[in-house]
Formats: sequence, C-alpha cells, structure tokens
Amino acid sequence: MHKLDQYVLGFIHNKKMRQLNIAITWLLGMALVMPLVGCEGDQQDVSGSATLEVQLAELMRTDAVPVSPEQVSEAFALGSYSTDLQRDILRKELIGKVVEWDVQVYEINYVDGVYKVTSQPIPIKSKQAVNMLRASFWVYPQNRRDHDLLRKAKTNDRIKIRGKVQDIVLRTVVLIEPAILRMSILP
Repeated sequence: MHKLDQYVLGFIHNKKMRQLNIAITWLLGMALVMPLVGCEGDQQDVSGSATLEVQLAELMRTDAVPVSPEQVSEAFALGSYSTDLQRDILRKELIGKVVEWDVQVYEINYVDGVYKVTSQPIPIKSKQAVNMLRASFWVYPQNRRDHDLLRKAKTNDRIKIRGKVQDIVLRTVVLIEPAILRMSILP
C-alpha cells in the first residue's frame, strides 16, 4: 500500500471513530438525564372544556381500568421482557382513562390548593429488569380529612389515589391529573 492510501484509510477510520464516540457520549448523557426530567415539572392544565368540579365528579362516576401499577411498572422497566409494541398498547390503553392505585409515598408538595404526590418506584417481580417507574398525582382535596391525611402522610406511607392518566413519560413517570384521595393506609 502506498503511504497516501494508508493516510486516507487512517483518516477515514479516525473520523468514524470520532463520530462513534460522539454518538455514544450523547446517548449516555441522554440516558442519565432523561429519567430525571419526568420526576419534576409544573402542574398539568386540566382546564380543558370541563370545569374542575365536573372533571372530579366524572372521575368518581367512571370505572377504573383494571391495570395495577405493578403491571405498568413491569412493562416499562428497563430490561423487561415487554416489547415496544406492548408498551405502546398499554400506554394507549391508559391515557385518558381512570386508575385507582395503592402506592407508597415518596414525596408530597402543596401548591395553590393542590397536592403533588410522587410515589416510590413501583416494584416489579423481574430480577433482570430495573424499575424506574413512579406515579405522579395532582390530588385535589375534597374535604378537611383529605388535607389532614395528605399533610400527615410520610415517606413510605401507603395511600390509595384515583385519577385520570395524562401520560407516561420516558418510561419513568405516570402523570395522573386530576386525582382524588381514596384512603390512607399507614405503615
């Protein structure tokens, strides 16, 4: 081989390696940052066409979808046996529907009369998968009892919340709003 050929082949190889390194670095960065994006955020807009009171009344009348948080977490866990198609079907089945879930509290915040309840990561059975899914509920208290229960709840307390699924973001968080407190189950 001529020196020019070796130089050109080396340059092409080095350029491809640089592009590969950039792509890998970008993907790793996104993999680290994206799960954090779903855990924070502003309250969703539920103003839509119906008033909040109408939406909450409808929430009480509507049958809940018979899907547990554990089923959703198992499907969306990293390394699970579920396919993208199965996750897409489950996501479409849940968005816009009412769920009633018993979750373990991680954090509760109160802003403008609404409680944002974030669950602990929802457990999965699979040993090879990593559960990253949490539920984030915007709970509208219905009475003094609801305020008292939410203000007294601590990390790891169990509560039952009923709400309307708005989205599942980046396999890390199920956004649920509006929601109401069904009951508190202390540890």
